[in-house]
Amino acid sequence: MNAPAQIITALVAAGAAAILPLSAQFEEAGILEAAVKKREDAARFQGGSTSKSGTTGAEGKLEGKAEAASDSDRIPAGVSPAVASQTIADLAALDGKMLSTRQIIALLDKIMALPASHLEEARAVIQETKNPIMGGFLYSALFSRWGELDPDAARTALEANTGTNPIYKFAGAASLAGGWMEKDPDAFLKWLNEDKEGMASKDKELRENMMNGLMAGMANIDNATAEKLIAAAPKDRRPWMIMDMAERDPNIDPRDAAARALAEAGDNEGQRSSINWRIGRMLAERDPQDAIKYAEQQNPKERGQTYEAAMSSWVRDDKAEAMKWLKGQPPEVQKDAVRGLRHQMDDMSYEEVAKLSGEVKGDAAASVWSMALDETADRNPQEALRYLPNVSEAQRPNSYNEIAQAWTKKDPKAASEWIYDLSPGKEKDHAITGMVRELRSKEPESSTIWASTIGDEGMRGNLVTENARTWLKRDRAAAEEWINATESISQEQKDKLLESR
Repeated sequence: MNAPAQIITALVAAGAAAILPLSAQFEEAGILEAAVKKREDAARFQGGSTSKSGTTGAEGKLEGKAEAASDSDRIPAGVSPAVASQTIADLAALDGKMLSTRQIIALLDKIMALPASHLEEARAVIQETKNPIMGGFLYSALFSRWGELDPDAARTALEANTGTNPIYKFAGAASLAGGWMEKDPDAFLKWLNEDKEGMASKDKELRENMMNGLMAGMANIDNATAEKLIAAAPKDRRPWMIMDMAERDPNIDPRDAAARALAEAGDNEGQRSSINWRIGRMLAERDPQDAIKYAEQQNPKERGQTYEAAMSSWVRDDKAEAMKWLKGQPPEVQKDAVRGLRHQMDDMSYEEVAKLSGEVKGDAAASVWSMALDETADRNPQEALRYLPNVSEAQRPNSYNEIAQAWTKKDPKAASEWIYDLSPGKEKDHAITGMVRELRSKEPESSTIWASTIGDEGMRGNLVTENARTWLKRDRAAAEEWINATESISQEQKDKLLESR
């Protein structure tokens, strides 16, 4: 298993690179490898073969054994108190500043060399940073280090001090799990399994974050340890973890993993649907025909997601063969598999869509038009109007919604003019809904007023209430005046809105 420091360094480097110009990304590209090598060299040094007395040198390097040697030669001892204090001073001096990749990695390296005596002080400084994203990265490094030195103290500190910041909560928990696994995986797994009954919600959240972070962030974890984690996980998490393990290990048969995950999922339809989609994609990436055979053996009620995922992967690799297969299938198979073409619609003209819809049957043809409209609406809402007459009557109201929402995002004035001229009815109501949901956070006043023009009483009441709540928070006086005057909602709905704060 890789050292947690390597994982954290990679995450931070990736995050920092995202805000650098391209040229700077190339300039900094070799730093990650050097930082990881430095950490590994420090671990080997602490293992005892090179020297027993330590070294003296520049800030950030081991200046002596400020702590006793760890019970694992993968965990370097901390730097001296003087160097640790300087690191904390460097953290305090950040004051919300943006750093380059080189600076971030250098600071991470210093945090990962702190002794246990300085970790709480470092935590307090990091938590006060004015840049919460940077603070999350630093929190990750800190709790990775803390977890490999003293996981019990780290857990206590994390439970007591993260507040409501979700970045710190997850970053700290995920990294603490990695550090703890580095120090003592058996103790970590024992902690995951004990005292499950009557746990406080805060403890449950911490365990869940640690479990999620560990499985997501440590791709090289060995399968034996992964199996222990799966056994320790809550039942509703096990299906995902089983499939995650199968996706990263080519030696695991996806069929076996899917069967096991489905057994864990039981009657949970959402989980079963996701598992079937993932197995279809995994098999199709190796052999599309194998994925199709697997789908054919499934229960007809559950194979739809498998066909869709298989088609999505197959059409990317060999579009001609995938389309040949699709056109030769019975309508009930085409209906499911054709959904895998959704992202192909980006590059298809109206004429190509019309041709494809004529080559498939029944519900599959209707899906082709619906998907084409959705994809076209995202890039050209006005052009998507051309597709509307071909969309099935059942799907058409949702298509009006899609066009209105996409058009409002691009050109609210043009969208409102189009909607205004529509004939009253279900389709106009859905178009107004699409526009209103796009406008709500930006223009709660106009979105509420538009919502009040919906014909369907139930839709109107719900949408006016949703938007008026936002308006009340933004400008309570104006919103209250409008609510009291409007006849678009009931007095009961008005009273509930006006009571809300």
